[in-house]
Amino acid sequence: MVLIFAFCTMRERADWMVPVDDAILEYVRDAGEVPPAVIGRNIDTHRNYAGERCRVLTEQGLLEGVGDGYYSLTELGRRYLDEELSSGELDGK
Repeated sequence: MVLIFAFCTMRERADWMVPVDDAILEYVRDAGEVPPAVIGRNIDTHRNYAGERCRVLTEQGLLEGVGDGYYSLTELGRRYLDEELSSGELDGK
C-alpha cells in the first residue's frame, strides 16, 4: 500500500484580509495586469466585490493600479504569496 500525503500550507493573513484576497492575488500573479471584472469571472466572485477587494489590497500595498482600472501585483504582494513576510508585517499598514 502506498500512502500519499498532500501538504497544504496556509499563508498567515493580516486581520483585515478575507479569504478571497488570496485568490485575487494568485490570479493577478498568474495573469499579469487585469481588471476586477476579469478577476471576478475567473475566481467565481462578483466583479464589484473583486473591485472592492482590489482597492483594499492596493491601499495595503499588495496590488497597484496601473491605469484604466487594471491591477498588478507589487513586490509586497509577491512576497506575501511566496510566504516571505514575517508575522504581522501586513498589519503594520
